[in-house]
Amino acid sequence: MRGPNSSSRESSPLTQVQEFILNVNIWAVHIAEFDHKVKEKEIMYKRYSHIEESEAARMLEEKKALKQLRRTLVPHARPISNFEHPFCPQLEAMKLQEAKKAKSPNLRVLQRQERRRMTVKSATSMR
Repeated sequence: MRGPNSSSRESSPLTQVQEFILNVNIWAVHIAEFDHKVKEKEIMYKRYSHIEESEAARMLEEKKALKQLRRTLVPHARPISNFEHPFCPQLEAMKLQEAKKAKSPNLRVLQRQERRRMTVKSATSMR
């Protein structure tokens, strides 16, 4: 009889054990990817909020500076015109320009009247 310790013949295992693929492992990978994307978006949001905060602070500083400038500036009125010595053009400049003669516009009134007469004559002769 052979005992349990005798190894004259090697026996193959009855079943082959396969590794289990659990949904928990798959979901863990998905959750890790999701967490990574959320962290990236948080970082981007912090960058944008920092930019917006700095821009808002800059705008506030500009408004304060403008208010301060308006307080410190003294308004200056326009000087009043001197009506005792009104502006008169120089006579020398007027002498340089020759006097312009009036010119009658070329309205061609006579030619229009002639055309009307011709059209009226031709219309009455056709009847």
